[in-house]
Amino acid sequence: MSMNGDRADVRAFVDQVAVEFAAESVLADVELGEPRTRGMRVVAPGEWADVESADLVVSFDAPERERGWEEHLAAVSKRARKVLLVFARNAERFGQRKAPDTAHLAGVLWQLGRVREHAYLGLPRLVGSSRVVHVPAGALVRKTARLHAFVVDMSPRTPQARRRLRVAGPEAPGTDR
Repeated sequence: MSMNGDRADVRAFVDQVAVEFAAESVLADVELGEPRTRGMRVVAPGEWADVESADLVVSFDAPERERGWEEHLAAVSKRARKVLLVFARNAERFGQRKAPDTAHLAGVLWQLGRVREHAYLGLPRLVGSSRVVHVPAGALVRKTARLHAFVVDMSPRTPQARRRLRVAGPEAPGTDR
């Protein structure tokens, strides 16, 4: 995915999600640059082997780059202690060729965790004053946005799951909730 025109929007959205989920560390499969949020550490793609997991894991366009993209997202999601953020090309955009169907992508993400947010990014300036539009969005936004993002909460879904994680130990993901 080329983030050239959308880099500022993507970076701002990553920072917003990091603040909302109190993420102190971020793994991303593309270079994000320096974080704007103080105290947050961004791990570059080449340094993933040195880090077991992070509070926030960011994946860019996995469905376009990977044949088994569902398995790729499942593997990446296991590194996320708090939240998984997935950016993908907007399949609803006019003239979009190779992009995953939004409903299929959302279904895969719901199997991994709880989709808390879905937003459109990379909107032409003529469409609106905001560079990020949260769902529900009008037809013009859905047909013109270059990207969309899904915020997936990776915390345990049930009280029983939280108890199992507490028994597993304090280093288990999601035990702080």
